[in-house]
Amino acid sequence: MIAAKYAIALATAFLWTTGFSLMNQLPVRGLRNLGILSCYVIGIIMFMKVGFKRGIATWIMFGLIGGFLYFTYDLVSRAKATSEIEKPPISLSHFIYGQFAWPIMGPEAIEYILAEIGMLKSPPAVKNIRGDKENSQPEAARDAEKMRP
Repeated sequence: MIAAKYAIALATAFLWTTGFSLMNQLPVRGLRNLGILSCYVIGIIMFMKVGFKRGIATWIMFGLIGGFLYFTYDLVSRAKATSEIEKPPISLSHFIYGQFAWPIMGPEAIEYILAEIGMLKSPPAVKNIRGDKENSQPEAARDAEKMRP
């Protein structure tokens, strides 16, 4: 049995995090960190208030959802890859990591899926303040894309 009141609170913090993860403006995008922190704080409070069994059941449910979202991203990414070398391996470990990191993994997976299918635009170029070419936003964005799983 899950703790419904705390599940609603966790879902609200999860939606907050996801919403701000999809923003491209840097100061606004940083507000997602409050949602991540809120999930862990709500989790701690939940364990103290409803007990271990109901608390762990609720937390595991969200962990499985986070793992499923990241697993779905792997499948979408694999389907979009053009060559065998680019295809990411399919891993069930996301369901294990999801138990600890679902407040981070879930919104990130949604963001990656939307970017992969073309619904989310890449961030706008930021004017280089220092004037050197090394730290320009477009080059940094290309490097980040290369490192993306």
